[in-house]
Amino acid sequence: MENRKSQIIDLASSLIRKKGYPTFSIDEISKHFGVTKASIFYHFEKKEDLGLAVMEQLHQRLVNFTSIIQLSSQSVEEKLIQYCDYHSRQFVEYDICPTSSLQSDYEMLPESMRQKLQEIGELELAIINEIVAEGLVDPAINTRALAITILSAIKGALQYNRAMRDNFIPDIMYGINRLLKT
Repeated sequence: MENRKSQIIDLASSLIRKKGYPTFSIDEISKHFGVTKASIFYHFEKKEDLGLAVMEQLHQRLVNFTSIIQLSSQSVEEKLIQYCDYHSRQFVEYDICPTSSLQSDYEMLPESMRQKLQEIGELELAIINEIVAEGLVDPAINTRALAITILSAIKGALQYNRAMRDNFIPDIMYGINRLLKT
């Protein structure tokens, strides 16, 4: 039973990455598994609950990554590459980041999901901010502004990957590392 619930969450996450939250349906999920919609509603009373479960999974993965990265003795560059690798392992080539997909649907999300999405966004920024801050020696540098720039570049590269069917992440990482060394 718990395995089916995980499968439903994974499929919903995939659909969010490919189509966006407002576009996928419980009917689509039930057809995928060859079950009735009632069996999906057994696990998730409404689509919002499924969306929150997807977001909780995203949040937990970020928390797990934070633990990994805090114990790491890697360079800033290696940690940023690890962040990209860790994130991209969650989805298929040319999918976009699930958080980015949800952020683009922000106005159409229920309030509970908006709140969770803000929490996830702040955690992503905190992770990148922590990585960047550890590599800088000038205390006058606004690390949060730099973290926002880096996170936006990475997420933007994923959008370009999708639209142009190319991998822009290596180029973005090169640019980010040049930025950090100036």
